[in-house]
Order: sequence, then structure tokens, then C-alpha cells
Amino acid sequence: MKKVTILFCAVGLSMLSTAVSAQDSIQEKRISGNVMTEVNFGHRHNQEHPSIIDLPHIVVGGQWQMGRGWSAVVEMEYERFHSDGSWQNGFVDNYATNKLYINKEWSEALNVKAGIVDIPVGTTNSGGPALTIYDPYSESALLPMTWHEGGAAVWGRSGIFHYEAGAYVYGAAPLRQSRLVGAASRVGIQTGGGLDVSLSGYYGTTTVGMEQRQGLDLGDSRHVAHVALDFAYLAGGWTIDGQAIASSANSNRSAGVEVGYDVATLMRLTQFSIIPFARYDGVFHVENASCNKWTVGLNATLPLGFTFKAEAARMNPTNEHHKASIDVSIGWQGEF
Repeated sequence: MKKVTILFCAVGLSMLSTAVSAQDSIQEKRISGNVMTEVNFGHRHNQEHPSIIDLPHIVVGGQWQMGRGWSAVVEMEYERFHSDGSWQNGFVDNYATNKLYINKEWSEALNVKAGIVDIPVGTTNSGGPALTIYDPYSESALLPMTWHEGGAAVWGRSGIFHYEAGAYVYGAAPLRQSRLVGAASRVGIQTGGGLDVSLSGYYGTTTVGMEQRQGLDLGDSRHVAHVALDFAYLAGGWTIDGQAIASSANSNRSAGVEVGYDVATLMRLTQFSIIPFARYDGVFHVENASCNKWTVGLNATLPLGFTFKAEAARMNPTNEHHKASIDVSIGWQGEF
């Protein structure tokens, strides 16, 4: 009888252990996501059609934790513009799958992702803290924004160091028509005091991929190299970030810096933020885009996920038809 009791106890413990393991596995397989939508209205002085409107602008992202270090990440974006006096109604031009990849994590220091992956060159493409409504001019004049391509990358973090290195391809059918787009890397140091300093670079072709689709001023170059040095300081209510970018095509250069302070921290309000800011962008040696641009604005996150942004900017460009602009944005963001 004693042996039978022991046997039943052993079986019971085994079943309990299996149930707990199964429960842990189920808990690992969770889905989380976020959604952002906004309406932007702006005015470009001295133009034939001075108004610009984004309606709608929607970004939806999600992550599925599949267990054993495996996860899936997706981010989709749709942005429809009214500019030059008409709406841009082409779905293919307005929609983008910014991310769609599988990630395998062996440790915090070693991850591999493959699919449609982000290219982390510069502040904005790396998820940095830009406060302006649109992408910072010093970056968008030289680099594709929300830069992504098909490919694979290895990335991770160890102590204060973080890194990423990837190779990207342009897929086509039949497969022999596929092309190597390029390669990129990013290395940086993030201190415990809120400062992150990173160096990133990219080398690739301009005939396929986002370099070709966004039509940046790269002259007749069939290949281009970008190098970016950027920093961000986020602590004590301060948002201070900047970047310097150099491109091989036409010796293009740019630099930008912004400073903002969350005045809500003075009142110890944790439910929202109110950040007045100032920004400078300089773009050099870029035909029809070289300029100095000064921006002042307000970036506010309000209760219930609502956002409000407003800014005024003045440019000193070679193009005399675009000197000043005013932009206002109302939006909402949430997580699930």
C-alpha cells in the first residue's frame, strides 16, 4: 500500500510540474501592441498651394511573444497627404509595412531578426526622441525616413554597450533578379545618467530599395555611403538630442540639435508632459535643399493618450519659395 501511495504521489507531482510548465509556456505566448493616429495641418508661405494636411496618419504595431526566446514584430503605417492642391490617393504610395520580422533571443547580448527590418542609421530611424511633428529636416534631406528593407540583423546590449549589424536584400521573382541592397551597423554607449551616444553607418546601392523610392538628391551615384553620429540625453525633464550626418553623394552634410524641457515635472505631474522646445537644422551641399532652419514648438502628451503639437519654423534656403511654416498636430496613442 505504501508503494502504491508513493507511486500516486510521484505521478501527481509529475502532472503538476507539467501543468505549471504548460502554464508558463502559455504566459510567454502573449500579444501586445500600440496604435497612433494623428491629424496634421501646416502652412508653407510663399507657395502657390501653401497648405499641407495629413489625414489620416495611422501607425499600428504589435509584438507576439511565442516563447523560448522567439517573437514576431509588426508595424504598419498609412499616411495620406493633401499637398500641392490635391490629395495623394494612391494606396501603394501612402501605405508601408515598416516592420515584419521574426526575432530569436539567446540573451540580452545576442539577438537575430529576419524579415522586413529597420535600418538604424541616425536618430529618428533608431527610434530617437525627435520632438518635431515631421521628421527632422537635417535627417530627412539625406536619409530615407522610417528606413526599412528586407534582410537580417544581429543586435544586442551588454552593460552600457549596444550594437546592431545587418545586411539587406531586394527580393524579386524569379529569385535570380533579387539584389543585395546594402549593409548597416550601429554601435553606442548608454550611460545610467540618461545619455546615449551612437555611431552608425550604411553602404549600399541607390537603384533599388528606399534610397531609390524616396528620390533623395544623390546625383548620378549608383552607390552611397552614410555615416551618422548622434546623441540623446533624457533625464530630469530634459530632452536634448542632436546628430551630424555625412553622405558620399555630392559631399552632402547636415547637422541638427534640439533642446526641450518638460515643464510638467516642475509641478510633479506624471500623467502628461508639456515640452516647449527649440531646434536647429542645417543642410549643406545639397542642391535645392541646402538651408538653415530654426524651429520653436510645443510637444504635449495629455491624459487618456491624447497628444497636441504646434510649431513654427523659418528657413534661410536657396529656394526662396519656402521660408516660413506653421504646423499643428492633434493625435491619440494607446497600448493594448
